[in-house]
Amino acid sequence: MRVLVVDDSAFMRKIISEMIASDPAFEVVGTARDGNDGVQKAIELKPDIITLDVEMPNKDGMAALREIKIKCHRFKPVVLMCSSLTSAGSDEALKAMRIGASDFIGKDPNSFGKANSGFKVELLAKLRAIGEHRASFGNTPSQPIDPTISNTDKPTAHTNKQIDFSRIQAVVVGVSTGGPPVLEDIFSQLSSSLRVPIFVAQHMPELFTKSLADRLNQHCDCSVELATQGSIVSNPGIHIAQGGTHIKLIKVAGNKIITRLIDSVAGAVHRPSVDLLFSDASEIFGKNLLAIQLTGMGCDGAKGAQDIHRAGGQIIAQSAQSCVVYGMPKAVVDLNIVDSILDPTEIRDLLTHLNGRSELKKTA
Repeated sequence: MRVLVVDDSAFMRKIISEMIASDPAFEVVGTARDGNDGVQKAIELKPDIITLDVEMPNKDGMAALREIKIKCHRFKPVVLMCSSLTSAGSDEALKAMRIGASDFIGKDPNSFGKANSGFKVELLAKLRAIGEHRASFGNTPSQPIDPTISNTDKPTAHTNKQIDFSRIQAVVVGVSTGGPPVLEDIFSQLSSSLRVPIFVAQHMPELFTKSLADRLNQHCDCSVELATQGSIVSNPGIHIAQGGTHIKLIKVAGNKIITRLIDSVAGAVHRPSVDLLFSDASEIFGKNLLAIQLTGMGCDGAKGAQDIHRAGGQIIAQSAQSCVVYGMPKAVVDLNIVDSILDPTEIRDLLTHLNGRSELKKTA
């Protein structure tokens, strides 16, 4: 897979290029020093993948992304945004995903040359996942792209069961690669009269989850909060698990839920752990729980989904055709414990049953 690296820092261009070139699956075909240079190189080199810095002079990553989407539409390169670990950087990265970036990665230039192995592993994993999609299926958001499965594997036929919303007392959502725009879509019709709490574990750094909560709060009529250490969940609303750590749900007197943050969970690769969230919620809500497994790499959430299934809860998985990466949903579907496999639009429409009134939120 051919990669173009766009970054205004010569040091970062060198480091990122060397990381990518260390994997024989990739070839770095060029680098660019700013957005203008990046757009021109994208047109000339026709890369499969572009790593695009968010903050650059002359033309920033957002403007470059918009132009690349227009001028490179025939060969459709996939774009991975590289954002600084700042509030501004995280805000821009989430906006970039809404306008067409496949995913983002947070970078801390101060750590490079010291403890950057984690960044390298994450970078190559993300590139491999989104690149596998382009190589196998073309750059459309409607095809499965899990790099852990062969290209000949196809989603199996599934007969959806009717979801019983009358008994639901809580919803848990697990999501990773490509998740923020999907979360915006599925929550967009929830009203201020939402009658149950919704807990979301999205794999991303702490600052990014704060930006995600703020962005969802702007786009949703129901309340959206960041669940941090000691947060008390006593009212309905959307509760985003703080990134960079694990969230544990604890039930206390008065049917209230308190969230605790813990540093490590055995076997958990990503933070926050979807497995931990699902398992805790299954113990608290049992058959009255609804789980939704959305796009993402790997299998986080599969073990927790088994706990939910054993407790009698209901499970929805995002369809392969609509995933950015069909890894996490596939891991649950393969267990044959999923009640329904749905596109984000179908999930959004179903979730309106969680509103305290029947009418949909009016959209502009």
